Amino acid sequence: MWDIGNRRDDGESDLDIARVWVEFAPGLPPGARAPVRLLPLTPSRWRHLAAGDRITLYETAVAGGTAMILEVQPPSAWAELALRR
Repeated sequence: MWDIGNRRDDGESDLDIARVWVEFAPGLPPGARAPVRLLPLTPSRWRHLAAGDRITLYETAVAGGTAMILEVQPPSAWAELALRR
């Protein structure tokens, strides 16, 4: 789950889900860095993001990592890529 800046009515973070895959590597060990692609479950909630934005990954209640947005592509392009994998 990702904190991409969306908030609930009470002001708390409203986390969003995206499929993740690592580019050019079979996986991403803890502490490592690599380019990844995200395929959002609900693309409309991600539309405000742009290159240079930072988002935070949560696997538990504690932040597990951060990412910087390098590029944004329309959902149709992402869906096509996901189907090929």
